[in-house]
Amino acid sequence: MDSAKLNSLARFCAYQERCIQELKLKMQKLEIQPEDFQGYIVWLEDNNYLNETRFAQIFARSKFNQKQWGRNKIRFELKIRQISAEKIKKGLEEIQDEDYLQTLEKLVQQTLIKNSKLDPWQKNQKTVNYLMGRGFEMDLIVSLMKG
Repeated sequence: MDSAKLNSLARFCAYQERCIQELKLKMQKLEIQPEDFQGYIVWLEDNNYLNETRFAQIFARSKFNQKQWGRNKIRFELKIRQISAEKIKKGLEEIQDEDYLQTLEKLVQQTLIKNSKLDPWQKNQKTVNYLMGRGFEMDLIVSLMKG
């Protein structure tokens, strides 16, 4: 292993949490041979620079808190990054049910107010579509809109 490239990868992972897929893209940019990828990955994991469970937890928490994404969208984005189902589950556990429902309720109210000039059917339809696009579950959306 090239120590300069290893140092570059360690700094890359130390700057913010990364997943293996992002790391592989960085290794390609550094012109590391694909057959050497595993050695670098193992070293970074052993030295705690790379941890996909930690990545999934931070990703889920930050996307929910900062962008107000629902669990479905977070799950989808983690799958795109090739995170295992077990690690995705651990990541989603970072989102507290109470906070999740409060955020969803706030978004429902904001969206209904924003669409208040539309007829009731269109208003409800736009609200459901918007919240589904944010990754929230249909049954939770409908139950909050009825209540």
